[in-house]
Amino acid sequence: MATETVVVTQNSPGTWDHSLCGCFDDCGACLLACCLPCVAYGMNASDSGVCGDGCCGAFCGCLLFCVPLANWICWCRIRSNIRRQHNIPAGCCSDFCAICCCPCCALAQERMQCKKPQPNVQQVVLQQPTGY
Repeated sequence: MATETVVVTQNSPGTWDHSLCGCFDDCGACLLACCLPCVAYGMNASDSGVCGDGCCGAFCGCLLFCVPLANWICWCRIRSNIRRQHNIPAGCCSDFCAICCCPCCALAQERMQCKKPQPNVQQVVLQQPTGY
C-alpha cells in the first residue's frame, strides 16, 4: 500500500500586540504618529507593502498622506495588509472606524505592529494511504 504526503500550512489567528489606546507602549511610535504623521504613514505604507520597500516606498507613502481621500483609501489598505501579514482577523469597517475615530492612535498601533516580526507559518505533514 502506497502513502501520499500532504503538507498543510496552519497559521493561528493573531491579535494586535498593542490596543488602539496603547499608544504609549512605545513612546517613539507615539511621538512619530502625533508629531510627524506623514512619516509614520509612509513607514507603515512601506512596511506593509502598499508603496514598495525601503526609503522610496516610505517617501511615496509620505507624499500619499498629503492627498485627500486617497490617503484614507490607502490607509485602510495599509491596515488590511498589516492585519494579513500578522494574521489578525477583523474587517475593513473596524479599520475605517479606528482611522476615523483616533488616527494618531491607529498610526502608532500600526507602527508598533510593523516593528514586530511576522509570525512563522507552521507546517503539518499528513500521510494518508492511497489505493486499495
